[in-house]
Amino acid sequence: MKKAFWVVLLAMLLTASFAMAAELKVGDKAPDFKLKDALADKDYTLASPELAGKVLYIVYASTSAADDNDHVSEALKADKDLERLKNENKYRGVGIANQKDSGVPNFVIKSVAKSKQKKTGAIVLLDSDFTIGNTWGVPKKIATSILIDKDRIVRFIYSGKIPAQDIPKIIGLIKESAAK
Repeated sequence: MKKAFWVVLLAMLLTASFAMAAELKVGDKAPDFKLKDALADKDYTLASPELAGKVLYIVYASTSAADDNDHVSEALKADKDLERLKNENKYRGVGIANQKDSGVPNFVIKSVAKSKQKKTGAIVLLDSDFTIGNTWGVPKKIATSILIDKDRIVRFIYSGKIPAQDIPKIIGLIKESAAK
């Protein structure tokens, strides 16, 4: 009986350590994904022409946290240098909607995603089975912002509402990463 207890406890500890090891951190290479676009129902990966070779500012959110970092998106859109980098195909904004953990019907999520895409100019993708959560280790119901460079290395990651004082840091990191 004691052996069985210790085996189960060891298995639980190993499982927890592997789960924590999957959490994406600054300096990690972002794993690829395959998700559908909210507007065109087109598949996207990190190697898709619209994303490949660009610095990506990604916001991953469920419907309950979809607007948590709108203030960041607005600041990024208002920065003339970032708009220039976007026009030069060096930088792109990407939103990913977590459909898996929402009580809201998918057609509503898709409608909100389309609206965000039109408003921000970002590519908005739909994560119907928590692909990003499982591969990147991000929380389910908290908005997570991730900045990855052209080589797909994470340069910034934050779960929750980003403090306004961190926005210049994000803008600086985007500009620095795009210049390389």
